[in-house]
Amino acid sequence: MSSITTSKTAGSVSSSNYMGQYTGITSDMIDQLLQSDEIRKTVIQNKIDKINTKSQAWTDISTRLSNLTSKLEALQDEGTYGTKKVTSSDDASATVSGTADSMEGSYDLIITQLATSSKITGGVVSKADGTTKISTKDALGYSGKLTITNAAADGSDKPLTVEIDVKDTDSLKDIANAINSAKDPSDKEGTKSAGLKATIVNNQLVVTSEEMGDRTLTIGGDLKDKLGFDDNVVKRTKGQSAEFTLDGIPMKRNSNNPTDVVDGITFNFKKADASKTITLGLTNDTDKELSAVKDFVSQYNSVMSFISEKMDVGNPSQSDNTTGVLAGDSTLISLQSKLQSAVLGGKSVNGVSASTLGLSVDRNGTLSLDETKFKAQLAKDPNSVKDFFFKDTSDKYSTEKTGTGYTADFKAVIDRYTSTKSGSEGVISLRKSSYQNEIKDYNKQIERITEQIAIKRARYVTMFTNLDTAIGNLQSQFAYFQSQNSSSSSNN
Repeated sequence: MSSITTSKTAGSVSSSNYMGQYTGITSDMIDQLLQSDEIRKTVIQNKIDKINTKSQAWTDISTRLSNLTSKLEALQDEGTYGTKKVTSSDDASATVSGTADSMEGSYDLIITQLATSSKITGGVVSKADGTTKISTKDALGYSGKLTITNAAADGSDKPLTVEIDVKDTDSLKDIANAINSAKDPSDKEGTKSAGLKATIVNNQLVVTSEEMGDRTLTIGGDLKDKLGFDDNVVKRTKGQSAEFTLDGIPMKRNSNNPTDVVDGITFNFKKADASKTITLGLTNDTDKELSAVKDFVSQYNSVMSFISEKMDVGNPSQSDNTTGVLAGDSTLISLQSKLQSAVLGGKSVNGVSASTLGLSVDRNGTLSLDETKFKAQLAKDPNSVKDFFFKDTSDKYSTEKTGTGYTADFKAVIDRYTSTKSGSEGVISLRKSSYQNEIKDYNKQIERITEQIAIKRARYVTMFTNLDTAIGNLQSQFAYFQSQNSSSSSNN
């Protein structure tokens, strides 16, 4: 039995005793007296625990809804639609690629000649003092200008001339870098490249036209000869166009990657062989769209299953019945209803709707996808399928994607519940804030009860200690009087 040490003084005799020595009231008994107050605290703590359980359930729902949003955003992504499967009978010779808008097709290609670039190679450069063994980083000691003109050999375009200012502290590497970074002087914004590429080989400057085909490179300026471009020294390499036949049609292009032969298609020429026919194929790849829709269906069912679990009322007729932590919650019932309405909603686009795409819900609320119907609709009108899910209406300068369609409408429903933006918090955020306010109020009640218990305990300890002390003093005095009376009787 626990006890509290107290001190007492009986008459002139002082001694140490324990509370409960005379009354039998111990610390455990005081705890029993305070039991009703402790029960009040327990009741309130149980309420806090239930609120925390509900709050965690809403957190889990919010997480699942966020995952559902990511599946909707995948259906808004341009990269999900119009991807192509490509084939080539000879990858080492040629390949093909396409955009979302390119048409399916098969092409027979014969590459007679690859495109090359025109280039001009200067002689070995020495320093101004005559030193021949130099590093590409050594200052050459020349000061002046070097001009380079690039023009089509057949005169089909306007010649482009750039002027390079050379300082005596510049090295061969500095000059090459200046050529590489030169801009087209006719471009007012100063962002368009001059289309020249300079390299250094054996301390010789090699200038190449980035545009392929037969072009004429002309070097001028007062530093022309000093930088190795003396007419008697330079070596010129003539560029040529790619020559090929596509489906029996002979063509020429100043590129090995022409994009203007078939709309939306890029051909990639790698090796010429006039005796070989290469078959290239381009077909629509529906796997990505199908996968994105299947992921959405799966996540939707996961969300709805979780919501049903939290709303489950069980079997009220059973004495041991258990219910979901959010059973009867009107907010969750409303969310479930809105999601059910949204999943088969959306405005039809050219006859494309959720149902024509094969989306359906069974009697248990489970969403499913008929892949055959989906693929058939995608093959019939892929652009309408894309626009049904999402049509981008974003301003080209906007950093936030906006648009219309099934996913935009569905996402708007979710955002009303999951938004955490200041000033426009969603329903779940507001609900969780309400829970936190309730918990704060309950914690304050527990603090007040705890203080009251401490005060009562101290009062009980004082009261029963004083009672034991008083009884002890009475017993001491009674014993004293008995001893005095016995002594007096003995003397008589």
